[in-house]
Amino acid sequence: MQAKTEEQLASDKAWMVAERVWLVHRGGFAAARVLSPGMPGADGVENLPEGRCRVKLEHGGETLDVDEEDVEKVVSVFVISVLLTSCASM
Repeated sequence: MQAKTEEQLASDKAWMVAERVWLVHRGGFAAARVLSPGMPGADGVENLPEGRCRVKLEHGGETLDVDEEDVEKVVSVFVISVLLTSCASM
């Protein structure tokens, strides 16, 4: 096993601090992170039209350009869990 390069470490750190979001689609929701300039997979993100953003899906790692209105910020896994538990007990 080899140690990571400085570039790989910087890339990993950028991924960990990326904004976590829910991508809303016909089938429901998918966990994703918004890609910002300088992050792997974000080449050309600054050239996207107004109202569009690039996200990387947590499951599978697919990168998609989507409408900003289809992206919801993640509040907190704990808060969502509490809300779902509350709704289920009604």
